[in-house]
Amino acid sequence: MFRELTDLWQIRQFRRLFTARVISNIGNGMTPIALAFGVLSLKGADAGSLSYVTTAQMVPLVLFLIVGGVAADRFGRSQLVGITDIIGGVVVAISAIAFLTHHASIPLLCVNGFIFGVLNALWYPAFSGLMPLIVPEAQLQSANSLLGVGANLGFTLGASVAGIIVSSAGSGWAILCDALSFIVAGFLVFALHLPKGMDNDSTTERVPIFQQLREGWFEFSSRRWIVIVVVCYAFYNMAFEGFLGVLAPVQSKEALHGATDMGYMMLAFGVGGVLGMGVAIKWRPTHPLLIAVAILPAAGIWMLSLAVPLPLLVLMLAACATGISMDLFYALWLTALHMHVPQDALSRVGSYDAFGSLALAPVGLFLAGPLTHLIGAKSALLSVGVFALATCLIPLLSHEVRTLKSGPSPVHRQE
Repeated sequence: MFRELTDLWQIRQFRRLFTARVISNIGNGMTPIALAFGVLSLKGADAGSLSYVTTAQMVPLVLFLIVGGVAADRFGRSQLVGITDIIGGVVVAISAIAFLTHHASIPLLCVNGFIFGVLNALWYPAFSGLMPLIVPEAQLQSANSLLGVGANLGFTLGASVAGIIVSSAGSGWAILCDALSFIVAGFLVFALHLPKGMDNDSTTERVPIFQQLREGWFEFSSRRWIVIVVVCYAFYNMAFEGFLGVLAPVQSKEALHGATDMGYMMLAFGVGGVLGMGVAIKWRPTHPLLIAVAILPAAGIWMLSLAVPLPLLVLMLAACATGISMDLFYALWLTALHMHVPQDALSRVGSYDAFGSLALAPVGLFLAGPLTHLIGAKSALLSVGVFALATCLIPLLSHEVRTLKSGPSPVHRQE
């Protein structure tokens, strides 16, 4: 294991990408707490207001993901990641300044969230296709896992101080830290100057965008295991986004000690992510998707535990288990895509993957507020927790998901 990490660290571009991811995720660790309690602190704001703000960011992310995959393959992945991070940092800074100057409002936060969602739609497919351009195929899982460890260390650091900053200084300062982290990370990734994911000849450049979309759809839809996991994960993610973005902050404010206890849970969630990625660095299960999907129910247990609510230590353990499950799932899933999907179509397949996985997330965020008003935070958490448990277990009924093996498929080898 140490030899693998040493070999990866000798790759200069990997070191730069790793550093950028750690820095940006320090800010990302602060955001869920800072934005949620910042919105809830505004005059007249409630769970419905928080639903509007979070949904405003998620809707454009879903709508523009497919275009983002084509843009990444045509114009360069590292360049697109860098530019969107820098512009996104400026947008987030505007929200931070609005909070600091007491000019924040729900309409302003919704507009800024929408712009950031568009940028994130361009960012995600480009980022998902970066690693195969940097490290050899044999090192992909180790590289993805190590990058995940760094990202979660950054997230954990951000989450560990977010509750303190929000409680003592206000949400504006925490959101400003997030903005600065995006800008710094953007410049680091932009400087990678990696080659484009597609061939650079003139014939490829003249391929119409709709033909590229069709080709990407074929690569996506022709693999049944991808479709099954993505469809089920869409419902799972609908529950989890509504929980993390709305239900958990509202329940923390009503039944716990507000931003401080939410911060402790997010800290534990980040620690779990580090542990999950640490396991993924070395572990090479024969059937990666079987393992990846089987551990996802931890999130449902966290939701049900918070509904009671159980003691804070138990909630932190449930959050930690959720972090382990989700990040181990991510590492195994991303490596499976890298191994079984042709590299020149990876960003487009990644965009269909992200689009499908996130398609229902706006619904979850939008309904979380009204659901809380209708039946209360506790009942809403119980309902969403049971729903999450059911949806993440359905893929295990698929033979393709249970039996998919690690390593490239014969078709991929030939290409």
